[in-house]
Amino acid sequence: LWNNYFHLTVAFLTHKTLQLESFSQEKRTKILNKYGDMRKNMGFRIRDMWYNIGPHKMKFIPSMVGPILEVTLVPEPELRKDTIPIFFDMMQCEHNFSSARTFETFENELITKLDQEVEGGRGDEQYKVLLEKILLEHCRRHRYLAQSGEELALLLSSLLEKLLAYRTITHDESPEHRMSCTVNVLNFYKEKKREDIYIRYLYKLRDLHLDCENYTEAAYTLLLHAELLEWSDKPCAPHLIPRDGEHVWTQQELKERLFQEIICYLDKGKMWEKAIELGKQLAKMHEIHMFDFMELSELLKKQAKFYEQIMHAMRPQPEYFAVGYHGLGFPSFLRNKMFIYRGKEYEWLEDFSLKLLSQFPNAVRMTSTAPPGDDICNSPGQHIQCFTVKPVLTVPQRFKDKGVPEQILNYYRHNEVDQFQYSRPFRKGEKDPDNEFATMWIERTTYITAYRFPGILKWFEVKSASVVRSSTHS
Repeated sequence: LWNNYFHLTVAFLTHKTLQLESFSQEKRTKILNKYGDMRKNMGFRIRDMWYNIGPHKMKFIPSMVGPILEVTLVPEPELRKDTIPIFFDMMQCEHNFSSARTFETFENELITKLDQEVEGGRGDEQYKVLLEKILLEHCRRHRYLAQSGEELALLLSSLLEKLLAYRTITHDESPEHRMSCTVNVLNFYKEKKREDIYIRYLYKLRDLHLDCENYTEAAYTLLLHAELLEWSDKPCAPHLIPRDGEHVWTQQELKERLFQEIICYLDKGKMWEKAIELGKQLAKMHEIHMFDFMELSELLKKQAKFYEQIMHAMRPQPEYFAVGYHGLGFPSFLRNKMFIYRGKEYEWLEDFSLKLLSQFPNAVRMTSTAPPGDDICNSPGQHIQCFTVKPVLTVPQRFKDKGVPEQILNYYRHNEVDQFQYSRPFRKGEKDPDNEFATMWIERTTYITAYRFPGILKWFEVKSASVVRSSTHS
């Protein structure tokens, strides 16, 4: 009976004919004058009924988390303030009744439903602020939920920020912005070990890369899914199977299928070294564990072709560009941050800069490559810094002190890299009329990125930068 009551009242409250925000001002005023906002009264009834069912509340966790979330997302401030505290009551209830003294079931369900609701168009910045504020106020007054409750409140606020940015940017013309927001969301779910939602966003990212013909990045994205699987006959948990999965896979079957797809993308991206590395893993499985020599033969033929292409095929190596987004006018995921971008084949600085500036038509291109001052970083505008950087070669251990052909080394000059350098000349002191080079110095900046290239994006944030100055005269 209570279950029916809750679902009926939620269905009434969230019915599209009662959503006053979707009507014109004139129609809204007429309805309010004649009937008032019926959603508020119904919301108060839901709240009162919840508090009145006492110890029976646990029967409705997690099943009522989603419906209550729908109610709290209705954009009516009073209704939100009165119904969001139900979440705290659910946390308290599960904490008191569970043997582990946690509210893990509630938390997982709320994260799942929040992702669905925000992607469906509900939720806004005001909701994010109010949810955090109310949960923090309630948790901080509670002896046992002060720490864990505060952590959840801040976690939900962080998730909402990422989901709202993702939703806003999905209609953006720039695929790069959509990719950035997608990665922010999938990294959140990776940290929370929510593989089900994490995998969903991995495939969104893969599709964005394929639309842009970023085959290498599509391969590295799909590799993250493959890394969640074992080479075993264990059945796949449903959440590990991609949306286009046709039947129940074993982990080994799915991993092999993913490897084949990844190798195909790596071949298209001319990343034959990585394709060989994955092909060797597959070949080992077919030779030692599966005894499928026909498939092994096909894999070895592919590997032979890849080795030949490394030595003979034309393979233009990408340029790398440092980009700084300075000023408060940029979205939060770019604002006052520095990134290293991996260019496409035959993409030079001028072409790259024009493409970059077309995404920010109001931005000013900076002519200086020196770090900007506070006046620029704190300005309300947009200032873009863009210049070419050189990747720093790290020779693999197995090649050291050996006569390695240039075709093989060339790959490592531009791949498997996370350090980049930029040198700029500057004058120290007065110019010497007899020797103009006497006061010339070189400033060499080394940037280290958060991840190695290539990876799941064509750009990664600079996590550290160091500067060394030396005299050209010395």
